[in-house]
Amino acid sequence: MSRPVEAIGPGGRRLAVILPSMLCNYDCPYCRIKAKARRPDERPLTDWRDALIGIGAPLVHVAGGEPTVFKGFADFVLGYPAPLRMTTNLWRDPDQWPPGFWERFEYVTLSFHPDFTDFDDFARRAGVLRALFDRREALRPRLTCTIVADPRWIDSLPGWIARLRALGLEARGQYLNRPAGDASPVYSDADLGLLRALRVPMSSAAAGQEVHGADGPRLCDAGTAYCHIDPNGAARRCSRDRLSLGNLFDGTFDWLDGERRCETACTEACDRTFARFRPLPDGEAVA
Repeated sequence: MSRPVEAIGPGGRRLAVILPSMLCNYDCPYCRIKAKARRPDERPLTDWRDALIGIGAPLVHVAGGEPTVFKGFADFVLGYPAPLRMTTNLWRDPDQWPPGFWERFEYVTLSFHPDFTDFDDFARRAGVLRALFDRREALRPRLTCTIVADPRWIDSLPGWIARLRALGLEARGQYLNRPAGDASPVYSDADLGLLRALRVPMSSAAAGQEVHGADGPRLCDAGTAYCHIDPNGAARRCSRDRLSLGNLFDGTFDWLDGERRCETACTEACDRTFARFRPLPDGEAVA
């Protein structure tokens, strides 16, 4: 049992996925972020808090980088007036954060990275986080563990996922995907065949290399209630597409007022979760 997770989209909340920094304490070889350092032009999290409040204090998912190494992160979490979500590698013991910290989150994705941490240590920390709410289950964030399905450890995925689920945690694999616009294969046919033969639960139904071949032009409502904002405040309608929503910090940010044509291959689970699609009507052109 955990606290309710708010719906995103028409009739629900707006969600801004923010990347205040690319700083990370891990340097996984499969990560698309290659410069995982603090940049000199980064804004303090107090600026992010004030700017987000200025656009109506949407529900916020803090990504990166690794959010828990950002300067002032605990103060941001405790001071933001709307619910929060986060993706974290859980490098730090959960009980080392200030009182009330974890209660501010409605959803936390715990990401296991075998190149940088031992599975037993990760599972122990995940179990500690879950146990913090054993007597307050209604306040527990929804916790989901993800493990990137790197071909090096496909054979190990079922065992890891089973052990996390035995702790009462949701757990699944996550496809490796190329950068936006790159349709080159990440997996061999044998790798994909093995993933399916092992019946590994995945966050997406198809790998990105398969989505590129299946996706075509369509109408998409990303940007109306869901967006991504980069470290400079530049907002885009999703993690893949480059349609601008303005800038969070200069007063030009604005949500879209309706769906738009999209031809970007939608390879990421987050985009497919929070955006809705429908086919283009025959002969219809949408700006």
